[in-house]
Amino acid sequence: MEQMRDAYLATRHGVAEAIHPFSIADSRPQTATDIQHNLEDKARSFETIARRCAIVDRKGIMGKFRRQFPDLASGVSVWWIWATESLSLHNLAQDKQDWVLQTALPAVYWHHQMEKTQNTAQRKTYQDNWQQALAGFQAHPVTTDLSEEELQYWQAWAGEAAGRFHRSSSAVEGRNGYLAQMYHNRRGLAPGRLKALTVMHNYGIKRSDGTTAAERLFGTPFPDVFEWLVAQMGDLPLARKGKRRALRNPLNLNRVPA
Repeated sequence: MEQMRDAYLATRHGVAEAIHPFSIADSRPQTATDIQHNLEDKARSFETIARRCAIVDRKGIMGKFRRQFPDLASGVSVWWIWATESLSLHNLAQDKQDWVLQTALPAVYWHHQMEKTQNTAQRKTYQDNWQQALAGFQAHPVTTDLSEEELQYWQAWAGEAAGRFHRSSSAVEGRNGYLAQMYHNRRGLAPGRLKALTVMHNYGIKRSDGTTAAERLFGTPFPDVFEWLVAQMGDLPLARKGKRRALRNPLNLNRVPA
């Protein structure tokens, strides 16, 4: 059973590794067809694990997973269309265009993914890919022919392109998460929240004559709730001083533009 658990975790990790514009194995550009084939391999691995563990897919989870393949792969296709169209505006020779898309861009992309991920295993994978792509970049003849200014320009271009690639619908997921919290809030109130709302109702909400419920009940004025709260809080602590981030230099150039 422990072996099946490790196989499941490895396959799940492989799903995340499959959805990249470059192959996780050799950093070659991937098409939507390549990604769907890789995802299909992972789906079959899931089914094999389920059979060995006698797990029956009564809810059709694998069918739902497979129906998402085109959408997952289309994001990579759209990114490649944007990258190639953006590069076409520079009117480069074919060899230099191939160098940008297949040599410089993967090195910058893997470095970007390495810095962004919080997963230790993924960071190690991305670091290995970056070092491999960086070695290919430094050994390429076009790299040695370009000036430092040109290399800095293409590093900036590749950094912008890498930053435009997103593998998840973060905005939609954030909105759905917010709506889910709103739904749970309507199902009940926590004791602390209920107590706070009671205080606001009795001491904060005023009628047209300017009186609160507590003032009408006790026949005496009360201090403003917000002013009282500010007085009780005291001085706010200073903001935490952030760490200075080092300048990103994914191509190990001598100088990096500010």
